[in-house]
Amino acid sequence: MNVNKKAKGQFFTITNPFDNDLFLEWFKNIPNIKNELLLEPFAGSGNIVRMLQDIDFKNQWKCFDIEPIKTKSFQIKKQDTLKNYPKGFSVAITNPPYLAKNSATRNNLPFPETKYDDLYKVCLETMLNNNKYVVAIIPESFITQGLFHNRLYGVVSLTCKMFEDTDCPVCLALFNDNETKDFVIYSDNKEIGYYQQIKQSLAQPKNSLNLSFNNPKGEIGLFGVDNTKESSIKFVHGDCIESNIVKPTSRAITRIGLDTNNTNINYTLFINSANKILNEYRESTYDLFLTAFKGLRKDNRYRRRLDYQNAKKILDIAYEEIYG
Repeated sequence: MNVNKKAKGQFFTITNPFDNDLFLEWFKNIPNIKNELLLEPFAGSGNIVRMLQDIDFKNQWKCFDIEPIKTKSFQIKKQDTLKNYPKGFSVAITNPPYLAKNSATRNNLPFPETKYDDLYKVCLETMLNNNKYVVAIIPESFITQGLFHNRLYGVVSLTCKMFEDTDCPVCLALFNDNETKDFVIYSDNKEIGYYQQIKQSLAQPKNSLNLSFNNPKGEIGLFGVDNTKESSIKFVHGDCIESNIVKPTSRAITRIGLDTNNTNINYTLFINSANKILNEYRESTYDLFLTAFKGLRKDNRYRRRLDYQNAKKILDIAYEEIYG
């Protein structure tokens, strides 16, 4: 990747995410939208504008970018919009730059003084402070991070390849000017449900098992990351995983120790029950609450990782269902 491009967090969109029922609904609900002059504060090569023009949006635009790419169709003004944000616009639609703070530090790249861990969050806060209505193509992990949800109208998880030079899992986040208590989630053009309801798909266990993750002698094994073909996260018997590959920093493959006074545990029944709960959870939430990896699987879904917090919750629920 071009170093200068990486430093600015630039990824240019190549697939049109706006031909979507939720976006069209959001757009039509903006008062007097047909007469609005739209803002693209991080325009890059102007793909966002072209995409909306491709689906017959007639609005005029003002476009800005710190390092604009020339286009014959419209003018993109050179401007650092994080330092000098354009004023007087009601609606902003963009693909803001992404750059994780730890990545910037590792690669000796400049990063602004901020409480946020990624540049896109700085951009998003700036837009929400200046625009009533905002749409942004941002990392899909935004859905579960709990930031900027107070004006969120809806989110579309995009499973198509969005960028020419990265497979970063992304979503389309749509914001209104009024406060919201909940928001709807779509997977592409399919409505999944509302965030607060989906969050409850995994019941809260009444009790908590004493589990030790990354225990080389653990009775339960976990393949915690999907392979490149299909959804393959699963619990297994501990001895299915060699002890020597379990490290203190393991995240993908591990063994889990169970400290209990119950000496009559049927581990086959226990593990089968945990896998049933896991698969039902994945199906009911469309995997949106599992961390996505770069790149689509062969079944056209993102690879996912089961974090240890949810793994523990699943094991707690499975144990309660069997042993009370």
